[in-house]
Amino acid sequence: MRSQGRDAATGILLMLAGVAAGLVVPWPMQIIVDCILGAKPMPGWLPADKLTALAAVCAGLLAIHFLRGALATWSSVVLVRAGLRMTHELRLRVYEHLQKLSLVFHDSRAVGDSVYRVTWDTFSVQTLFNGGIVQIIGSGVTLAGMMVVMLKFDVTLTLLALIVAPALAASIKFYNRRISAVSTEYHDRESRVSAIIQESIAAIRTVQAFAREDDEIRRFGTGAAQSVDANVRMTREQVMSSFVVGLITAAGSVVMLWVGGQRVLAGRLSLGELLVFIAYVGMLYGPMSSLSGLATAIQSALTPFRRVVEILETKPVIRDLPEAKPLTGCHGVVRFENVTFGYEAGKPVLRGIDFEAQPGEMFALVGPSGVGKSTMLSLLLRFYDPQAGRVLVDGRDVREFQYRSLRQQISIVPQEPVLFSASIAENIAYGRPNASREEIIAAAKLAEADSFIKDYDQPVGERGVTLSGGQRQRLAIARAFLKNSPILILDEPTAALDAETEAAILKAMDRLRQNRTVFVVAHRLSTVRSATQLLVLHDGQIVERGTHDELVAKDGHYARVVRLQFGTSP
Repeated sequence: MRSQGRDAATGILLMLAGVAAGLVVPWPMQIIVDCILGAKPMPGWLPADKLTALAAVCAGLLAIHFLRGALATWSSVVLVRAGLRMTHELRLRVYEHLQKLSLVFHDSRAVGDSVYRVTWDTFSVQTLFNGGIVQIIGSGVTLAGMMVVMLKFDVTLTLLALIVAPALAASIKFYNRRISAVSTEYHDRESRVSAIIQESIAAIRTVQAFAREDDEIRRFGTGAAQSVDANVRMTREQVMSSFVVGLITAAGSVVMLWVGGQRVLAGRLSLGELLVFIAYVGMLYGPMSSLSGLATAIQSALTPFRRVVEILETKPVIRDLPEAKPLTGCHGVVRFENVTFGYEAGKPVLRGIDFEAQPGEMFALVGPSGVGKSTMLSLLLRFYDPQAGRVLVDGRDVREFQYRSLRQQISIVPQEPVLFSASIAENIAYGRPNASREEIIAAAKLAEADSFIKDYDQPVGERGVTLSGGQRQRLAIARAFLKNSPILILDEPTAALDAETEAAILKAMDRLRQNRTVFVVAHRLSTVRSATQLLVLHDGQIVERGTHDELVAKDGHYARVVRLQFGTSP
């Protein structure tokens, strides 16, 4: 922030020095026309010889232009650097904030929209600074300087030059409203196009497997065409705004030339003074036109900037309470105390969930898809908070802990393993980045992953594309083993494994569950048969609980699942 402020202040000072140099530019012309070429006496600081004086004035004019150009170039570089640093800082803030926002936010928003806001909308801060604040300061100072000089020349002509200001203001206000509306539409459509691209490319295997390439191309083409249409309409409004402003300023210039010419003919103004005054009028209308275009540019930049601010103003649903403490020395005692939760008000997914799990126990959550098994584990991780009841760890409500410290005590193998574009070793060590190579290899062996790993530094590609489903699952299991947390969550951990590897993993899980609290979500009963207790969920409630043998003997929901998988009771 200090470097940005320093660059901004330096750049603005250089720009103002350039503006001051620009205000001097018309004066040599008056000296040349009235004194050197005309009949007025030569200033005392110029040579008496007119040819020598002409050369001196021309050299001075060249020096002024050089100084003005050098200052403008230098200030542009410094100010653009400040604007880009502001963009970088804003990007970091938005990305950091997105990382902290709760799953409630991310579940309701397309990934492509968030990517677009971080990648492109953040550039609006540079536009607002370089194309807005800087231009306002530069044009404002230029206008003030022009007014001082022009009023000394002729008050009447100066007031005539300003007569176009109300018309300029009216046109700016009229077109700004129109540009703002179409600019919002354009950025929304561009965001949707970005979401379509991200969604389609991420699912390219599915798209090609179902031969839907043409449909995806049409979907993208429709969205892109709508974006182009909005952009064309926005450009049309911007061009019309510039056209109207140009007409107004041209009319003002013609009036000035007519009135000023009459004054020269009447002897009330010299030709050199008229040329200087007309030069200043041109310089006056330049900032005026810039300010009109500036309003348009700012209005266009405000739309994406508001989209960025919308992200920054979104408060995380899950956040630490002021009195929250870090969770340290966790034993792993987990209790759900009459928990009720729903993603939408009045539509509970879980109702009255009540149980307690001790270290060394493995609780298996059983039931059809969509019954709330993964939701229960999300509550334990505090991705969401229950609407009623409490989730406790070591006898304390999880909301009393800093949520990051809570999650550091939990290892998880998700149903769909997520790997990053990094090496095998880095993916295994994602939960413990400082783990040694020996610890990484040991975790891979526990997860039966060492059999296919030839090089731990081998990149896995985006989302682990170079690996099979079973290999990705085993790396995810190795990651959980390495983290070595007192609470372990296994969400369909053996779904992508063959029978032989599954048997090995089950043995490893038996070793791992010692002195740990383990939660397993699985549809394959071979994974959950050895669980200390099975919780059978139906319609968001626990309808049965007990060991495998106890629940089979009850001949209830669980027994029916067993018969569906095995035909008879195993």
